[in-house]
Order: sequence, then structure tokens, then C-alpha cells
Amino acid sequence: MRRSSMIATLGVIATGIAITTSAQAQDQLTGTAKWADSASREIEAANAVGDLGRLTNAAAMIDRVLTVTPNDPLLLYYRSLALYRMASIYTGQKKRDEAKRALEEADLLLEQAISKSPTAEALALRSGVIGLIIGSSGNPMSGMTLGPKASGLLDRAKELEPKNPRVWLVSGMSAMFTPKMFGGGTDKAEQDFRKALTYFETAQPVTPAPSWGRADAYIWLGQALHKNDKIDEARVAYQKALELQPNNGWVQNVLLPSLDGAKK
Repeated sequence: MRRSSMIATLGVIATGIAITTSAQAQDQLTGTAKWADSASREIEAANAVGDLGRLTNAAAMIDRVLTVTPNDPLLLYYRSLALYRMASIYTGQKKRDEAKRALEEADLLLEQAISKSPTAEALALRSGVIGLIIGSSGNPMSGMTLGPKASGLLDRAKELEPKNPRVWLVSGMSAMFTPKMFGGGTDKAEQDFRKALTYFETAQPVTPAPSWGRADAYIWLGQALHKNDKIDEARVAYQKALELQPNNGWVQNVLLPSLDGAKK
């Protein structure tokens, strides 16, 4: 057998083993871990197509489980993630009040989750939520009061897990909306998104641990590249996002068309 054919065959076998192992791991889950895994998958499937109703149903499912185990930090995390995703859709629909309510609820739930288990995942997500609260407030003063809080949470997350891809994804998002003179800017954001994508390549979270964000990293990287007039690279980033989420309407109908006729 030729070396190339052998490598290809081994790759297929390895993929099959990985899929089987993943399926077995899901089958072995019980209790809240099984619910958390189901919630994680449903939230990301809904987010990939921008289905607000499906996200709402996923959040309701978690709420039912939380009535039995109200202090479970992972379920609180996924309930917050659902709200975070919903807020992003509301923001795109210019429904500022709905987005604000979702984000404020997510912040409270994450505060509760962190008090039970201060993981890098929860700290980073809360930092991202607070960042969106600042952006949706319409009040420049909110950045002065909430900005240090968001930065502090992100710094703690980086200390706990310096190679966590979602931590660097949130860091890049923060940099996108922070002036360069204060340590942000699109160059810094581009670096952080690339770092996130590098860590996504080697990340192997064990279900039901968080595994979301790879498509987000490509989408945000594309936006940073666009702002830096790297149009061809931005297009590649968006295409990579579509490989992961083929039905992402925001990328298909808004971001990619925005590159047409842009400065190269």
C-alpha cells in the first residue's frame, strides 16, 4: 500500500474511532451531565441557523432541570449561554430591550455559577456577556464602570486556562470594541482570534464540557480582517465558518456580501 493511501486509511479509521468513542461517552452520561450535554448540542444547533424559537425551547428545557438541581454550575452556564446566543440574535434584530434583559439574566446566572465553581469557561463567558451589556447600553459611562469588571474576569480566566480557545475568543471580541490606546484594536483582536483558532485545533473537551466557539472565531476573525482591509483573508475566514455552519445566514447574507467591492 502506498504511504499516502495508508495515511488516508488510518485517518478514516481514526475518525471512526473518535466518533464511536464520542457516542459511547454520550451514552454513558447520566443525570444533570446528560441534560447539560443535550442542552449544549441544542443551543449550538439553534445558534448555527439563528433559530430564536429553538434557543428559547433549549433554555426552557434547562429551566425544568434547574428546578430539581438549582445550583448545578454547568446547567447554569448553559442556561447563560442560551441567553447569550439569544441576545446576539436580538441585537441583530435591533431589539435592544430584549437583548438587554437576556444579557442581564445571563450575568446573574453566571455570577451564581462562578460562586459554585469559578471555571475559566464561566469567567470568560461572563466577561463576554458584560462586554455585550456595555455595547448595548447606549451609555458611554457604562464602559467606565463595567469595563474593569469584564477585564478582571477575563484575566482570571486566562490565569486558570491560558490555552482555552473560548477565553481567547472572548479576548478578541473585547479587543474589537476597545480603543487601541487602551490595549485593544483590530490588530490585537486578529492576534487573539488566531490564537483561539490555534487552541481549537488541539482542544479535546470531554462531554458535557463546553466545546462551542470555533465557527465564532472564524466569523470574528473575518470581521477583524475586513476592518484591517485584508479582504481576501476575510473571505477565507468566512468560508471556513461556513464549512462548520453551512446554514449560517449572517455569514451568507451579510458578512460575505459586505466584502464585495471592498478595498483590497
